[in-house]
Amino acid sequence: MPRTAKEKVPVSIVENRLKSGRIFGQSSKPIPLTDPDRWTVRIVNSKISNSHLYDMQAEKGWVYAVLGDLAVRPEEVGLRELDGRLVRGTQGEEVLMKMERTDYAAIQKAKDKANREQTFGKKALKSAVVNAASREVDGDEGAEFLNRAVNRIQVTDSREVLAEDE
Repeated sequence: MPRTAKEKVPVSIVENRLKSGRIFGQSSKPIPLTDPDRWTVRIVNSKISNSHLYDMQAEKGWVYAVLGDLAVRPEEVGLRELDGRLVRGTQGEEVLMKMERTDYAAIQKAKDKANREQTFGKKALKSAVVNAASREVDGDEGAEFLNRAVNRIQVTDSREVLAEDE
């Protein structure tokens, strides 16, 4: 029986999800800030440990975001104010924290450099090559040869900036 124009067509949530390409679920929505160029924000779960919020401040440089940091009412982004902090969760266990964007970028750059050195640095590559050779070659002769040869390998890392397709 054909549907009339006034009948609602049931919407399949799964079908919409598959069509949208968001198969892993909704991504987090950005939190509108009064000064978005100044701050990087994140939600921190205080239930990870008793000292997690302290560590975030004393060890990592994050500070509590305050009501004045938001460009919207807290309820619009799922937050509420509790004891001068912006929180979410039934017990206020998730706390909105902020860090100066320039500081955050400097930390991310340092972390990236350390990760690249651990992954692609001469010592890491040498170890990976020698270990692979000792697994693949009978005896240690091939591994010993590569161990000496890797000392002469020069590894460089570079980035190329590509224009976005329009």
